[in-house]
Amino acid sequence: GIAEGRNQALELVQTKYFFILDDDVMFVESADIMTMIRVLDTTDAMLVGIRLMFRANFAALIKVGYFDTPYRRLGYFPGTCAKLNQTVPDFPQCYRCELNSNVFLARTAHVRAIGGWDPELKVFEHKDVFIRMKLAGYKLATCGGILLKHDKPEDGTQEQGEGYIEKRRRGTTRFRKLSNARYNVHDVFSYKDAEVNENGEVMVDVGKIPPFKCF
Repeated sequence: GIAEGRNQALELVQTKYFFILDDDVMFVESADIMTMIRVLDTTDAMLVGIRLMFRANFAALIKVGYFDTPYRRLGYFPGTCAKLNQTVPDFPQCYRCELNSNVFLARTAHVRAIGGWDPELKVFEHKDVFIRMKLAGYKLATCGGILLKHDKPEDGTQEQGEGYIEKRRRGTTRFRKLSNARYNVHDVFSYKDAEVNENGEVMVDVGKIPPFKCF
């Protein structure tokens, strides 16, 4: 699977940093890799992510809590990182984050130290590795002014491949089950564009949280 392939590639890396992206992501003029290198060279961030052109902002905070339910839940909050107002010193376009798209520059030794990607996961392996980065206390950043193009095949087309949607659906269930057991939560959900208060706490309207699902 893709996770095992990434792990094997990681073992071959001989530099202190590595850059990863999917095969449907393309470089454009706004792909300022040198700024990403300078962030790692001059700060204690261990990973720098980017934005994908014409795509939703994947940069998110990760929170575990009960959210006014009897169940311990793991939530992703896309669109909240910039609202923290915690920019990287000397890099005003970059700010603290906990989850990014699967396009980033990272410190090789740090990703190796948490075991890389989980071969059990065929999809969403990047979300799992970001959770483990957070638990390890790693500092992550994302840079809103650095853009790459995501040339994703349209659903149902030959370029996408037969059975793609069904495979992702099965992969989602596997990811949720693994997350429930690994992180001691009852389910996983995504909540877009929550507000963040001055203390860095995500402000959640519990009525808008997706219903609890038991896996």
